Amino acid sequence: MLAKLSTTPGADSLEQRKEKIALLIKLHVQHIQHIVIMKRRRSQQRAQRRLRMLRTFFMQQMMQLQTQYVQMFTLLRKKHLALRAAAPTPMRMEFLEEAMQNYDDDMFLNTFHVTRPTFKWLCTKLTPSLSKVGELKKSQFPISPQKCIALALYFLASGEPLSMISERCGLINRRIIKCIKIFCTVLVRGLGRYLQLLPQTVEDCDNVVAGFQRESNMPPALVGILGVCIVEKRQTPGTLLRMEYLLDDRMNFRELQLSSGSRMPPSPMYSQPPNALTRLPRRCINEHMVSPFVLAPLNQKFPLRPWLLQRYQNPSAPYEYHFNEVAEHLHELSDCALHRLASRWRFLSEPLDICFGTAFTVITGACVLHNMLEEMGEPHMLEWGNTVDVTRMKPMPFIPQTDTSEEAEQARDVRDFLARTIRSTPTEI
Repeated sequence: MLAKLSTTPGADSLEQRKEKIALLIKLHVQHIQHIVIMKRRRSQQRAQRRLRMLRTFFMQQMMQLQTQYVQMFTLLRKKHLALRAAAPTPMRMEFLEEAMQNYDDDMFLNTFHVTRPTFKWLCTKLTPSLSKVGELKKSQFPISPQKCIALALYFLASGEPLSMISERCGLINRRIIKCIKIFCTVLVRGLGRYLQLLPQTVEDCDNVVAGFQRESNMPPALVGILGVCIVEKRQTPGTLLRMEYLLDDRMNFRELQLSSGSRMPPSPMYSQPPNALTRLPRRCINEHMVSPFVLAPLNQKFPLRPWLLQRYQNPSAPYEYHFNEVAEHLHELSDCALHRLASRWRFLSEPLDICFGTAFTVITGACVLHNMLEEMGEPHMLEWGNTVDVTRMKPMPFIPQTDTSEEAEQARDVRDFLARTIRSTPTEI
């Protein structure tokens, strides 16, 4: 084109040719822009029409599915109401029935933490008393004594919240709590001898002090170990149950005292005379008459008394270290006993769903049953305690003020005398 413009007769000047070339280029660009814009607009319009059709189709399908769901739900609801009005379905307890009837021995033991023969023995012992309880028969769907025992054992052993147990067994929480409380009440009344009090007879005291002397080299005047633990309540976070317990030489739980918030007792166990400890006959050790005593944990609100000794807080003399070594070993045994109790009955290591009054009954029943199972030689599986941490159950230490009373001074003299009687050789553990 440029050659043609340059050779045309009468060609314009150079400036005119440049203007014509620029005009041609401008027309060419406009033509290309027109083509591109038109084609792009058509493609966009086609895409929009396609999306509009798909959106309409999707909405139609969703409306159709929603209509079908509403129709189906209405039919099923009407059918359910008709069946419910015609013949009410009883509350289900298939879980407990299946566990009692179909579980093998290992599954039964890991579910209820008792063997099947022991469960049958409990049913034989407690069924006559449970059969007389009207609370189990009041409902439209009564609970048999066997199911009541199974339900209580499962609550104690599993540590599951009441909501989960309610879903498993088809019972409301209030009914479950009532069954557990009835079981523990009947258990304590019928088999309460397994939760004995402080040794009372001379023979019992002799057996206990001899057992502690064999285990820890403690002078023959120790009749028990005091322990303290806390249990959290689920309904009111931050509210704790404080449990004080007395252990004998076989690590059985001999006595309990529970407190919580406004229900705090006037004083810790055995802190105020006269009490069961002060009434025990004194014992002769190296020609000295010494009052039988229990070993209390340090900094847990227990005062230092001749019958309520604690380890030295800041030992300096060798005999003080010897006494502390023996005391620490005994407190380790106390922690082991608590771990054994909490791993068998895992509800103790979980927040409780029950009120204070019910908690005292249930915990007392759990300790009675634990003592009984220990005496019977029931198996205790190690894996039960894998998730139990007794350090979480320890209360915060309480630093008391210096006690300068006469009884505290007597207690220090008694402790010094007993500490000097302990052999300096290490104890076989």
